[in-house]
Amino acid sequence: MATTQGFAPSREQCSTQDQLQTTDVHGLVDDAVEKISGDTEFKDEIPPLGFISIEVILHRPPGDPFNEKTWPFPLIREKVAGSSEAQVVCSGPYDDSFIDRFVEAGQRLAKRGAVGIITSCGFLAMAQTDLAAQLPIPIATSALIQIPSILAVLPPARSVGILTFDDTRLGPLHLAKLNIPAARCHIRGAPEGGLLQSHIRQGVEYVHHAICEELVTAAQNLVAEHPDIAVLCLECTQMPPFSEAIQQALQLPVTTYRVSYSSPRKSKPLAASDEWVSWRNMEPKPTGTVFLPAAKEPTLWRL
Repeated sequence: MATTQGFAPSREQCSTQDQLQTTDVHGLVDDAVEKISGDTEFKDEIPPLGFISIEVILHRPPGDPFNEKTWPFPLIREKVAGSSEAQVVCSGPYDDSFIDRFVEAGQRLAKRGAVGIITSCGFLAMAQTDLAAQLPIPIATSALIQIPSILAVLPPARSVGILTFDDTRLGPLHLAKLNIPAARCHIRGAPEGGLLQSHIRQGVEYVHHAICEELVTAAQNLVAEHPDIAVLCLECTQMPPFSEAIQQALQLPVTTYRVSYSSPRKSKPLAASDEWVSWRNMEPKPTGTVFLPAAKEPTLWRL
């Protein structure tokens, strides 16, 4: 495994928020088109990806799944009324009324023509089973839902690192909800009271390169403490714009979200990323899938 000691990301590496970002998104959408009502906003267009957001005001640069520039297909959003960061980022299960509001938002997205749904916080892994059972189209609540399939292809002695928004709240219950063995995961949070947490919780100014530097350092410290880590998963939906800098620092695969997407005119997903899981021949290059603009159909180029 490549060492990460002594690496410091350059300001240029941590200041690419206006460029297309490497973004991996799990799970969604092949057969869901058949479940959509014909009365939608996107009858004659590429069907959209749905996004459930909470009531929080954040800077959302390209690479963040909330930003439509991240995607080569339409993105539509629905907000969950009365939701907040404090309600979502918690260590225990959600109550039924909380789940019901997310179900209602997901149903609105399905009615508008979405073929799959993602959410604005990886902590919603706690609600994955409940939401998937109650919605008519696929939903991927969290980047963490990839971890079982990642572990399945790794040697038994290797583990997955998780970089999360708050490691005092993300824990065994979230992993158990997704059937993830806690013994094969190591969790590290963004710095307590640091720039990322302060931006989300107190509305402190968003400074891209400074947040990048604190996340790179947190990831380096995690891997230094647990050298068995083979892949790093970024839980927080604010982290994808920094994934390339983190990958370059660690020289390990870094995964955030992954979407398999198909339109009604395609029988197979156009975007499936399985080849990034490699712990051999690590070279300083971005991992995953880069989304580039396409005129008529979603098109992907692998770096």
